[in-house]
Parts: sequence; C-alpha cells; structure tokens
Amino acid sequence: MLVQDIMTRQVVAIGPDMPIRDVCTLMEQRNIRHFPILESAGSGSAHAGSQGAAGDDAGHDRLIGIVSDRDLRLVGADHPLAPRGVAATEPVRKVMIAPVLTAHPLDPIEEAAKVLREHKIGAMPVMDGSRLVGIITGIDMLDALVQMSGVHEAATRLEVEVANRPGELASLLGAIAARRYNVSSVMTSRADAESVTFVLRVNTLDGRGLAAHLRKAGFVILWPVDKTTEP
Repeated sequence: MLVQDIMTRQVVAIGPDMPIRDVCTLMEQRNIRHFPILESAGSGSAHAGSQGAAGDDAGHDRLIGIVSDRDLRLVGADHPLAPRGVAATEPVRKVMIAPVLTAHPLDPIEEAAKVLREHKIGAMPVMDGSRLVGIITGIDMLDALVQMSGVHEAATRLEVEVANRPGELASLLGAIAARRYNVSSVMTSRADAESVTFVLRVNTLDGRGLAAHLRKAGFVILWPVDKTTEP
C-alpha cells in the first residue's frame, strides 16, 4: 500500500499571513488538525483554500511550513514551549513549523509511518515535485492498519510463533491451505534472531478447531489460547 492510496487529496492550505486566531477558527470549522502553509510566488502569500491533485498547478505556490492544533494551542499559554511574545492577532508564520517533512505519493506507507513516529509528528504534506497533492496523517495510518489487517471481514485471528528460518511461513500457510482455508492477511508482530511471530486472518469461524489442528502439527499457537491447558 502506498501513500497515494490513503492520503487526503483535497487539502486545505493557508497563507503565512493569516492571523493565528483566524486559523484557529478555520481549524474548528473544517474539523482539521493540520494546515500546510503555502506562499504564492506572485503575492508573497496564499489564501486559504483546497489544493488537490486534480486542481490548479500548485507549482506557483511554495510549501513553506505547516501548523497543527497543538502549535496554535500554545499561543498565549502558560507553557514552557509556548512561543514568547506571540499574540493571536499575529500572522501564523510566527508559529509555523519549517522546514517541512514531506512524503511522496509513491512512498510505501510503512516508510511514511516510520517518519511520523521517529519525528513525533501527526501529519506530512504529500508533494509531487513542487506540487502539493495531499496530506497524510496518523489517523490515515490507523485506517490503513485496519484495512491491511482485514478485521472488517468475518475471519479468525491466529497468532503463531515459528522459527526464524526460510520456509517456516510457507509451511504454516501450507498447513492452513490443506484444511481448505484461505488466509486474507499476514502481519509480523515480533521478530528476533530465533523466532518470528505472525498474526494471520483466516477465513473460517472455527478458529479454535484450526488452532487445535495446527498445534497437533507442531506449530506454536499463541492465539487463540489453548483452554485445555489452563488451570
């Protein structure tokens, strides 16, 4: 899955000279937590509006910053990180974050998620060259996780630990296929030099029956729990 598959394409961008209090109002009206800030090459600022991949060429508008609801809440607050001497009537450029970390539409989502996590940020504008074509947020990542894990489908969750060597996952999938069950998703929850734990979604409602079969075949099933061994 790529960034372009989950990003928001109709981006609300603002100009750097918009007063901070107006940005707060717009944020509440649009129910948005992040605004990219664009500066027009002609006028020195850009008006608030939606930018999209199918819209006007944004090459004339330069991405110069981004502002979040957290940045705005700090204005005038009694907080160590609050910007000193900045009032709500001043332009948003006074509190915007620059330079801006960005993603490309063809970036894998796991790479974008890594950047968000490492830098502890909630969103990244998506740039195709010099054109703003979208924005990706932590919520988008959660939506992608839900989609990739297949939890919306009627299926059984299996958590299986196998040795970390070639062929072990293939053996597990073969054992499941032998029962004529299809696997809709496979994810890794833990891995080290000795073993790997996979989380699978299998298209059957008889999860405990399948788990019991796999245990008899020698697989280590972490979920569902084997209730026959519980005290």
